[in-house]
Amino acid sequence: AIAALLFAVSVVGLLQYRQKLQQAFVHQWQQRQAWLLAYQQLAIYAAGQGSEASTLLKRDLPSGWQLQLTEQIQTLACRRVSSTVTTPQNYQTRLNRWFCFTHANPRVVREGH
Repeated sequence: AIAALLFAVSVVGLLQYRQKLQQAFVHQWQQRQAWLLAYQQLAIYAAGQGSEASTLLKRDLPSGWQLQLTEQIQTLACRRVSSTVTTPQNYQTRLNRWFCFTHANPRVVREGH
């Protein structure tokens, strides 16, 4: 009887451990996906798609995920664009990128220039 009880307690402990590992894995995977989606959204924006960045990514977005793209005009020539992604477990990531334009070249000036 004692051996069966110890076995049952061990099995329950192992099952709980496995469940915690699985939850941690899902959380980490969602974090990585969130950063990737935020990056992709800014890349689509930078490619000249502008407001279509959210629409293009939302098409294939899994249930429970949220994407948001916001633009803040900082000066006449520069704006800050933020990509925010929220996972089903409410983990939120935000990437910001500056886009600046010159009079001679209305295209986006590359980062670091």
